[in-house]
Amino acid sequence: MNIFDVSLAQVLSDKQSGSVAVLQQLTRAILSYLIREKNFHESLIVLKYRLPTIKASLSHFAVVNHFLCELENQINILEENPSDHDLLFNFVNNYDNQWKDANKDVADLASKTLDCDGKTILLHSNSSVVSTFFRKLSNTGIFPKVIQTESRPENEGRYQARSIAELGFDVDYVVDSAAGFMMKNVDMVITGADQIHKNYFVNKIGTFVIALMCREFKVPLIVLADSRKISQIPGNPDSLNHLIRPSADIWNVAHEKIHPVNYYFEPVPSKLVSIIITEKAVIHPEEL
Repeated sequence: MNIFDVSLAQVLSDKQSGSVAVLQQLTRAILSYLIREKNFHESLIVLKYRLPTIKASLSHFAVVNHFLCELENQINILEENPSDHDLLFNFVNNYDNQWKDANKDVADLASKTLDCDGKTILLHSNSSVVSTFFRKLSNTGIFPKVIQTESRPENEGRYQARSIAELGFDVDYVVDSAAGFMMKNVDMVITGADQIHKNYFVNKIGTFVIALMCREFKVPLIVLADSRKISQIPGNPDSLNHLIRPSADIWNVAHEKIHPVNYYFEPVPSKLVSIIITEKAVIHPEEL
């Protein structure tokens, strides 16, 4: 196993990070590999033959898929017209630089749009753009109360709760099923997204139930995401049925009649969303 495969295995095994953080890990793994591998043709071959594995594991993340499509096009061009090794490195590096401030730009626009002062905000799962938004709030001296779900089965809500608490926010950490009980005290729900389509967006399992509770309690549901996550191609929510994580993450039970099923992502109807905030604009679902 070469150095890139070791780094790639670490990226593919990450079950806690959001899509943008996973993409950052992936681009940095590629850049690190290209710095070490001086054989241009070898690096092209390695990346080309790793692409199917990466796509199979991560293409449900819209931002990762966006990068992989551009990377594949670049590799095909360079295969047909072999050139300088630096061209591939520069492509990945330029892509990384182009989008490195996307979360910050989303957070800046969200802070101008949302009145969070004195509010209680419920969060689900773990999203780098959500954490960036709370860093922006802390820098401006606004400290709403936070309710964070644990986000089973990997409990990545713990990572987000810790990062937000370290910014100075008070965080109530609750089990996922307590969200309904807490909703009467909530002013808004803020979440990230892995994909955004015209009729639905994709996020961590449990988001749909929270969205339904937002409708029941008349609580705004706010989605923060950079514009790469908005797809112009009609999505297929049934494709998420195949994204099943290991059953042992839920329950490693030895019983022939018990079948733990670990669905990790789910579609959430756009009609349940109040607004979507990207780095470019505030979007109402009917405008998608």
